[in-house]
Amino acid sequence: MDTYGNIDARGKYPPEVMVWGHRLREGQHWMEYLLEFLSVLAGYGYQFGRTDEYRVPARLGLKRFVFYDEYEKTQDPRDQKAVDLLRQELEKHVTANGHQPKAVLEQLRALLRSFSVIEANRSWFAKSLFPVHEELLLWEALRKGATKNVYQAQVDSLTSAQLDAGIEFLPRNFFARGGELYYLMISAGTEQSPEQRQRIGDRLRELLVERNQMLGRFAQMVNATWQSLINEEQVVKTEPGWLPDPDCSLYRQCAEDVEHLLDNRLDALESLELLAHLIGFHIIIYIYHRAHPNHNDHIHHTGQCLNQCRPEILIDIPGDEDSRVIRQISASQLLRHEQWQSDRIRAWFRSVATVMAQHTTAAVLVDALVDQAEQFVGGVRKTARQAFQTHIAQFHQQALQLKNNTDAIIEHYSQMMYAVTEHNFRDHFLPIHRRLGRAIGLIAPQRGPQPRFVLGDTLLKTLTMTVVKPAEQAISFGEFLTRLYQRYGIIVGPGEARESGLLSRAGVNEGVFARNRERLLERLKFAGLATIYSDATAMVHRA
Repeated sequence: MDTYGNIDARGKYPPEVMVWGHRLREGQHWMEYLLEFLSVLAGYGYQFGRTDEYRVPARLGLKRFVFYDEYEKTQDPRDQKAVDLLRQELEKHVTANGHQPKAVLEQLRALLRSFSVIEANRSWFAKSLFPVHEELLLWEALRKGATKNVYQAQVDSLTSAQLDAGIEFLPRNFFARGGELYYLMISAGTEQSPEQRQRIGDRLRELLVERNQMLGRFAQMVNATWQSLINEEQVVKTEPGWLPDPDCSLYRQCAEDVEHLLDNRLDALESLELLAHLIGFHIIIYIYHRAHPNHNDHIHHTGQCLNQCRPEILIDIPGDEDSRVIRQISASQLLRHEQWQSDRIRAWFRSVATVMAQHTTAAVLVDALVDQAEQFVGGVRKTARQAFQTHIAQFHQQALQLKNNTDAIIEHYSQMMYAVTEHNFRDHFLPIHRRLGRAIGLIAPQRGPQPRFVLGDTLLKTLTMTVVKPAEQAISFGEFLTRLYQRYGIIVGPGEARESGLLSRAGVNEGVFARNRERLLERLKFAGLATIYSDATAMVHRA
C-alpha cells in the first residue's frame, strides 16, 4: 500500500489506522476537524502538499484570557495569577476613552468568548474559538493531572514563565489528527493540479487573514502581551501523520468540492461554517469508501473506486405515512455501513496473513503468524496484554491441528486478531461516523432508536454549493439528484434507487421514493435553493 505523509515503518499501528490512515478518533469534536485542518494549513503558510514540520502559535495567553474565569472546572492558582498579570499588563495598552480599562477589557473578552465553539465540560486549555481570524486559531493544550490534583504550592515566587510549567501541546487527545488527515486528503487530491491547490489556499488565507482584522489585531495583542511577560515565543512544532493510497480519486473529488464551496459570495463566517460541515461529510464518505466490500488497493488510481466503492445513503425526508418505509430502509443502510467497517478490519488481517502465506509453507505459516501477533502485542496496553496472549496461544493450538489447510489457518488468524482488537475499534473508531453524522445533520435523531440518514438544512446548503458548479449557478432538480448519487451515493428519488439496485432489493413501490423526492424539492424551495416554474420545471441554484 502506498502512503502519503510520515509513516513510521517500524511503528505498531492499530488496524483501523492501517485501513484509514493516521488517524481518526471518536473523541475529536466535529468542529475540531476544521480547526486542526486550518491550523495545519496556516502552519504551512497556506500551502498544500507539505509533509515536513509545521509551526503553530500555541496562543496560550489568549486562550487563558478568554476561557479562564471563576467558573473554571479545573481551578489552579497558577492560572489565576497568570490571568491577573496579563490583565494588568493589557490595561496599560487599552484606550478606555473615559471608561474603566477593566470594564473595557471585560467587554472585549466577552466579545471573543461569544465566538466559542467548543466548551462542553472541558477545562479552559481544551476549549476553542470559531476561526473568525487566523489569530483565533487555538491549539489544544493539556495540563497533566489538572483534573485530579489541586496545585497546593505557593505561586507568589513563581515567574511568569513558570506559571505555564507542565502544560503540553502534543498529547493530541482532541486534536486527534483528523484535521491533519484532511489536509493530506486535499494535498493528495490537488497533487496534479497546482493551480487548484493555489486557489484553495489563497481563498482560505483571504477568509482567515483579510477578514475581521480588528478582532485579529486584538487577539494578537493579547497573546503577544503574554509572550512578552514570559519572554518566550510559544510555538507548537509537529508534522502530519499519513494517508493511504494517495492516488485515490476520492481525494480529487474532495478537493473539487472544497474549491466549489469556497467560490461563493457568502460572508467569511458562513463560508467557514459550511466548510466545517463539508469536512465532516467528507470524513464520513471517506470512511464508507474505504470500508466498501469492493475496496482493493488496485482500483484507486484508475478512478474506478468512485463507482465500485460508492456508498448507499438513502435520505429520509420526513413527511407522510410512507416516509416510515424510507426511514426503516435508511436505518438498515446505516447499520450495514457499520458492519462493512467491522468487516474491513477482518479483511485487513486476512490480507496480512495471505501475503505471509504466499512466501512460506503452511507448516511455517503458523509460527510466522504467531510471531506477527506477538509483535502486535507490543502496541497493546498492559491491561489487555494477558488476554491477548491467551487468544494467541489458543490460535496456535487450533492452527497446528489444521495442518496444511492454509485457508482455514488464515481465517482463524483474522478472526482471532479481530476479537482481540474489537474492543478498541468499537470504542475509538466505529462511533466516528455516527458522532460526525449527527453533528453535521446527516444522521438523526441525536438520541433515540433507529438512527437513519437525513439532510439537515446547513448540510443541504453545503452540498448544493458543491454539486452546482460556480459557473453554472443553477441546474435542474433531476440533475441535482443525479450528481448527489454519483458523487456521494445519496439516494432520494426513484431514479437513484433504481440505479443503485435498491428499488429491486427493497421491494418497495416506486411511488414511495417519488414522494420522498417531492418532499426534498419542497425543502429546497423553502430554503431558497430551488425555484419551481409554472411548467413544473424545477431548478436548483447556489446560495
